[in-house]
Amino acid sequence: MNGPDVRPAAALARRDAIRGFGLLAAIAGISGLHYITDTSRVVWHELYNYLCYLPIIVGAYWYGAWGGVAAAALTSAAFIPHIRAAWASNAAYTASQYGQVLVFHVIGITVGLLAGAQRRLTIRYRDSATSLERVNRELHDSQEHLRRADRLSALGEIAAGLAHEIQNPLAGVKGALEIVASRVTAGSPEAEFADIGGKELARLEALVREFLTYARPHEPALRPTDAHDVVERVAALLRAEAERKGIALVFERAATLPALSLDPEQITQVIFNVVLNAVQATGSGGHVRIRESLDPGWGVVDVIDEGPGIAPEHLSRIFDPFFTTKPRGTGLGLAISQRIVTAHRGTIEALPGSPSGSVFRIRLPLS
Repeated sequence: MNGPDVRPAAALARRDAIRGFGLLAAIAGISGLHYITDTSRVVWHELYNYLCYLPIIVGAYWYGAWGGVAAAALTSAAFIPHIRAAWASNAAYTASQYGQVLVFHVIGITVGLLAGAQRRLTIRYRDSATSLERVNRELHDSQEHLRRADRLSALGEIAAGLAHEIQNPLAGVKGALEIVASRVTAGSPEAEFADIGGKELARLEALVREFLTYARPHEPALRPTDAHDVVERVAALLRAEAERKGIALVFERAATLPALSLDPEQITQVIFNVVLNAVQATGSGGHVRIRESLDPGWGVVDVIDEGPGIAPEHLSRIFDPFFTTKPRGTGLGLAISQRIVTAHRGTIEALPGSPSGSVFRIRLPLS
């Protein structure tokens, strides 16, 4: 028993029972040798005396000081009657035998204490090794993340430059398409194709714009800001969209919320993205709630929808770039929102709603 055992309790109990029975059998067997050996064979009795130390040492090693003392006490209880019966006529030898009984207990306590110290030291070294292994693994993972981040950073710079260069050809194609659209007959197949092309170009422009926003974020211009104003601005911008879908947009304002340290324009973009997603996810007749609250050191904005909720397998990927469950989504809105909130030293997380829907929680530091 050099450390904690993780085997089932029944297996440990069975092991301890076998060990206990073995110690008792050893003590009984060695004591029995004293009784069946003639007292004239002093050398053999001396040998048996030394054998008595074995179960005491083993008991102390297995169970600590209390095990050593218990084994010494049992050995003494079996040994003392033999001393009285066999060596009563030899006072000097009897005294030495009683001294040996005392040594039994000293050995039991000493070995038990040493075994306990060794066991604690082993546990400490094993815990240190486990901690070192965990730290080494975390360091290795961090190095992998850094290498991956370096590669992604280089790839992002290239992609951002490419996206920037795409803007000029897009503008040319858009202008040419507008000229073509102005010269075709309304209702003709050419007009329909020109309209489809215009819509797809607009979507491509939005994708390039969002990608550039994600790839080249601006540092937030932090200043103490009233979060009520930001949330009310978003509610005003999206109220018409919510009413068009038959959704009630509810703003639950906190009674007391100190100024938050934030960039109003960037946080407006974050809350706008999250609330717009909530409105799009909620069916007609539902509610979308924007709820303010206060945590120690944090201002909290919860956006609660009554939509179908987020699938458990999607929760870990919801903020990944280009991950989306919408047929025509870009998958960059939440990724941009997370990057902005992180730059504000805050957090944004997706939680399951109750009983349905989802909750996006934005936490920002107080000024």
